[in-house]
Amino acid sequence: MADNSSVGSVAYAGVYVLDLPLAAECIYDYVIPEQLAGKVFPGTIVKVPFSRANHSRLAVVVRIKDSCEYDKVKPVLAVATDRISLDEEMLGLCSFLKERTFCTFTDALHTVAGPVDKIAKGHLKAINEYNYFLTETGANATVRGSVINRILSALKDKSPLTKTELKALGAGKAQLDKLCAQGLIRCESLELFRNSYENKANSPEEASLSEAQKRAYNELAEELDSHKARAALLYGITGSGKTRVIKALIDRTVQSGRSVIVLVPEISLTVQTVELFCSYYGKRVAVLHSSLSPAERFDARRRIESGEIDVVIGTRSAIFAPLKNLGMIVLDEEQEHTYKSDMSPKYHTKDIARYRAAYHNAFMLLSSATPSFESFYKAESGSYKLVRLTERYGDATLPEVIIADGRLDAAKADTSVIGSTLCEEIQKNLDRNEQSILFVNRRGYNNFVSCVMCGQVITCPNCSVSLTLHKKKSSVGGTLVCHYCNYKIPMPKLCPSCNSEHLSFKGYGTQLVEDELIQKFPKARILRMDADTVSGKAQSEDAVFKHEQILNDFRNRKADILLGTQMVTKGHDFPDVTLVGIVNADSALYLDDYRATERAFSLITQVIGRAGRASKPGRAVIQTYNPENETLGYSSRQDYEGFYNSAIKLRRALVFPPFCDFALLTLSSEKEHELFAATNELDKRLREMIGQSGEYRDIAATAFRPIEAPVYKVNNVYRMRLVIKCKFTKRLREMISILLDEFTSKYPSVLLSADINPTNI
Repeated sequence: MADNSSVGSVAYAGVYVLDLPLAAECIYDYVIPEQLAGKVFPGTIVKVPFSRANHSRLAVVVRIKDSCEYDKVKPVLAVATDRISLDEEMLGLCSFLKERTFCTFTDALHTVAGPVDKIAKGHLKAINEYNYFLTETGANATVRGSVINRILSALKDKSPLTKTELKALGAGKAQLDKLCAQGLIRCESLELFRNSYENKANSPEEASLSEAQKRAYNELAEELDSHKARAALLYGITGSGKTRVIKALIDRTVQSGRSVIVLVPEISLTVQTVELFCSYYGKRVAVLHSSLSPAERFDARRRIESGEIDVVIGTRSAIFAPLKNLGMIVLDEEQEHTYKSDMSPKYHTKDIARYRAAYHNAFMLLSSATPSFESFYKAESGSYKLVRLTERYGDATLPEVIIADGRLDAAKADTSVIGSTLCEEIQKNLDRNEQSILFVNRRGYNNFVSCVMCGQVITCPNCSVSLTLHKKKSSVGGTLVCHYCNYKIPMPKLCPSCNSEHLSFKGYGTQLVEDELIQKFPKARILRMDADTVSGKAQSEDAVFKHEQILNDFRNRKADILLGTQMVTKGHDFPDVTLVGIVNADSALYLDDYRATERAFSLITQVIGRAGRASKPGRAVIQTYNPENETLGYSSRQDYEGFYNSAIKLRRALVFPPFCDFALLTLSSEKEHELFAATNELDKRLREMIGQSGEYRDIAATAFRPIEAPVYKVNNVYRMRLVIKCKFTKRLREMISILLDEFTSKYPSVLLSADINPTNI
C-alpha cells in the first residue's frame, strides 16, 4: 500500500469491484497513479488490487474525487480496456437497477452494457477482413514463382480480393507481406460486423394512413414534437393498424435526427418487424435479442455506439441499446409479461423506458389491443395520453366467434382434443385453400403420466413437478422431460412405484394435437411452433433462426395449419389466415393468480385477432367446458373497456394493482431445515420492522404469512415466499435492503431475493 496522505493534487477513483457478493459490495477508493492521470474517468473499466492477497480484479469507476478519508490507499493498476466504457446515462442506469431491483452492480453492469469482463479480457473482439489491391507496379511486373503468378494474375482479373480468397489460391501470409513490401500489391483492413439480419430488407410497400390512423398519428406526433419526456398509450383493436401509425412516428423521429428503440415481447415477433423496418431504413437498423450469439450482440452494440444506427428493434434487453439522441421508445404489446425480467436484475422494461425517456426528453409509446390494467389506469387518469383506434384497417372486419361447448362432444363419448365444431371449420378452410392457426397452451405430448393401480404420478426427482411426455414422430414410447431442470428419462413400461403396466396418460400439448391433426387431416400441411421446434439456428439460407423459418414458410403458403403455443398468438399478420382455434380456453382461465382473468382475456383476444386481417372474413373457434364464462364473453366481443371497467372495481375494492404494489421476498436453499428457520426469522423480523413500535412503522404495508413457492423445489433447491402489499417508496426500498443485508450474513446457505411487482404471485 502507498501512503498518499501528504501528496498534493492527488485524484482518487471510487470503484465497484466486479463479481463480489452483495454483502461485500460497496464503493472502494483507489488512488490514481501519475502515469494514469487523465486516463481514468467515471465509466472507465480498470484493474485494481483487491483483498489482502492483492489479486488483480476488474472494476468500474463510478466517481472521481480529490480527497479520501483513508490514510493508505491502493493504486489503480491499469485501464483494462479502451474498447468499452460507460457514459453518464449507462452509469446512471446501473445505479438505478442496483437501487430498484436490489441486484449487485455486476449484474446491473452486464445487463446494461453486455459482457464487459469478456470484452476486457479479449474474449470478444472485433474481426477484420483484409482486401488486397493490385498496384500499378504490380500490374506491369513480371514475377517468378507459381503461387506469386497466380496471386498477381488473379488480382489482374479482379481487384480487390480478400485474404480468404487469396488463401484459396495457396497464398500464405509471408507471400502477401512480401508482395506488399515490394509495392506490387497493397492491403486495406476492413472491420466486419457479424449481423444475421444484414440481408433482411425487402421492397417497401407504402400504404396511406386511414382517417382514423391519421387522427391517432396527429395526436401522438404532438407529444413526440414536444421534445419533453412524455408518454402515451395507443390502444387499438386487433387489426386496426397500430404498426402503421408507429411506423409513421418513427419516420418523423428519424427525419428529425433522433433515434428510436422498438421493443417486441417475443423473439418470434421480430421477424416481420425487422423485415418491415429494414425495408425502409436498410442498414441503419440493428436487432438485439437473446438468440443472437455474443459476437453478434457485441457487433450490433458497436454499430449502435458508432452512430450508424437510427432504429433498434428487439426484445426486452434492447431497451439498453446505447443510442445517442434518443427520440422515441416503443413497447409493442406492452401488456406482455415477458417485458418483466425474472432473473437478477428483476427489472420491468417500462421502468427502464421511463428512465431513458426522462434522460433524453424522449417520447415513450405503449401500444396494445389489450393494455395492462396498470397502463390503462394511468392513461385514464392522465399520466399517459390515451389514443384510441376502434376500427380495423381497410376492408377487414372483426372475426365471427364460435364458442364450442366441449360438453356436447363429451356427451357423445367423443374424446378428441379437436372437437367436432373446430374440425368442421378446419375442413372448410382446407377446402377453400385458406390458412388456419391453432393455439395450445402447453408443449409436449401428455402433461403427466400416472399409474391406474397405485395412483402415483411420475415426477421429477429434482423438482416438485410431474414429468411431461414428449414424443418424436418416429418414436415409440417417448421421453419424460422436466420443463424446469430438463431432467429426462425414457418412458417406462411399468410404474416405477408398483411395477404395474397400467399407466394412464393425462392432459395434452402441442405434439399430441399435431398427431391428431395428422390423423384427421392427412393431406394438410402442418407446422408446429413451440419451444421444442424453434431453438437454435435454422438450416435454410432464407431464414436466420428456426422461428423465422417456420413463420416465413407459413407466410409463403408452405403450410395450411400453424399450430403453436403463445408465440403464435400475437402480432402476426397473415392475410390468408381466416380461422383461428383455441383448443382449450379453460387452461388459461383458471389459474391461482389475481391477474389470471386479465391474462386470459388478453390471450384469447389476441388469438382471435389473428383471423380475417385482410379482405377475407375470419372466424374463431373457442373450445371450452364453461361457455357462460364472463371473460370469454368479453373477449369474444373484443370488448376490452367493458372487461376493464368490470374488473377494475374488484381491484379497487381489494386494493390490488394498480392501486398498490407487491414486494415478493423469496428464500431458497438446498438445505430445507435451514430454509424453514430463515423463513420464520425473516417473517418475525419483517413484522417487527413494520409493527406499531418498529423502525418502519410509517410504511403503509401488509405482510402476508410465508407460503411455499408454486413449484416448491426446482433443481434440488427449496423455495419459500413472503408477500408484502405496499407502495414502492424510498423507505420501502431501504427496509428491504436492510433485510437483504441482515439475512445474507446470518444465513449464508439461504439466498434471499426481492422482486417488485412480479409477474406471478
